[in-house]
Order: sequence, then structure tokens, then C-alpha cells
Amino acid sequence: MRICTWNILQGRRLAKIVETVGGHNDFRGLDLFALQEASMHDDRADAETIAQALRDVSGVEYDWFQATAQRIRGREQANALIWRKGMFTQEPAVISLSDLPGLRLKPIERTLLKAIPPQRRIAVRAESGALRVYVMHLDVIGFALKREQFRAIVNDMSKRPRVPLTLIAGDLNTFGPPRLQPWRKIRATAHSAGLVDLTRGLRRTHWMGLKLDAIYAQGEIGASHRAWTLSVRASDHLPVFAEVT
Repeated sequence: MRICTWNILQGRRLAKIVETVGGHNDFRGLDLFALQEASMHDDRADAETIAQALRDVSGVEYDWFQATAQRIRGREQANALIWRKGMFTQEPAVISLSDLPGLRLKPIERTLLKAIPPQRRIAVRAESGALRVYVMHLDVIGFALKREQFRAIVNDMSKRPRVPLTLIAGDLNTFGPPRLQPWRKIRATAHSAGLVDLTRGLRRTHWMGLKLDAIYAQGEIGASHRAWTLSVRASDHLPVFAEVT
């Protein structure tokens, strides 16, 4: 199974994204495509446009779902999932990652978040009897806030019926040195939930040289898996791929 996650920067260079999807073999045979910061162009969802590009290049039929988290300067910012037709039979669900109950912050982070209010964040969940997928987009500001947003996804996962394979993909917004203690706490949360970071070996998923994006898996991931990026400038993020057997 091959999955790609990509923050497409509100589709500001949508034509280049479509060109990339159609011009790189990595997208051929793609099973799942997780999008963050998708938007609307010409009254059409970016996920629909990209799903059409996948169909055109591979001849495979794809379904899509896009949910708006917030509007920034009048433009929609959404999470979206594109999948091979038939993988899911029910419409995906939206999980709020804002207004988290019992959120505890240190005084310095609480003060920071008062000065720079958190953005509205969501995760998209799609599932079948064999597979569950989350598309996440965590907030930009706040170490503990991001950790609790990630934990909200893990908590939702723990309340659902067990499936052979669960994937969590998206933008963690983990700005800063990768060895920083707060990021280790996110990794610890993932580890305690039995999640394997398929993208741990990647050093860069953003054009500034930062690693902000990840794909996690729980369950039957096989003895081997691999992850890679494409060095293209269609967004400030790079498309991140993972393949599991």
C-alpha cells in the first residue's frame, strides 16, 4: 500500500501540483493521498481536482472527501483525503482538534496562545473493516497544544473497533530542532499507542530544511516499509510518501 501526504499551501500553485501528480511515477498506483491546507478554486475543491489528475495519469478511479477547518483571509483551509475507489464505503468523519477538554498548559505557553490565538484544527477519519486513516494538521503554535491534538487522534483511535492497519498522516508543524524535548513527547505518545513512524528516517519535508510531516502506522505493516520525498516546489512542503507491504 502506498500513501502520500502533502500540505499544499491552500493550493496557491494548484496548476504545479496537478503537473507534479501527472508527471511523477511516484503518484501512479497511489492508494491514499492525504492533503492539508487544501482549498477551493473556481468553485471546485482542490481534492476533486487532484483526484481527477490521479485518474488521468493512472486510469484508476478515485474518491475524495474535503472538510474545511477554517477560513484565512477569506480562503478556505481544509483537510482532505483521496483514495482508490472502493476502499471505503462510508463518508469520512471530521474530528475537532480544538477546544480540547482538560487541556493543561504551562503559564508561558498559555500567555503565548493568548497573544497568538490557536487556529481551528481538525482531523479527517476514514475507515473500513480492514483499514483506518487519519489526516491530521496540528497547530503552528504551542508545544503542549500540539501534543494534546495528536493525543486526541490517538484517543479517538483507541475507542474505535480494532482494524488490521491504521495510518495517521499529515502536518505536525514540529518547527524547531528535531531533538527538542517536546517533539520527543509526541513520539512517546505515538510509541505508547503502538504507532510506528514510517517516516522517521526522513530529514526534510519542508523547503526550509525542516521535518514537519509524518506518516504513522499501527498494525500489520509487514517486515519492510520505506518512505521518501519528492524535491518539487509546488508548495512550501514536499510530498511525503510511505509504502508498506
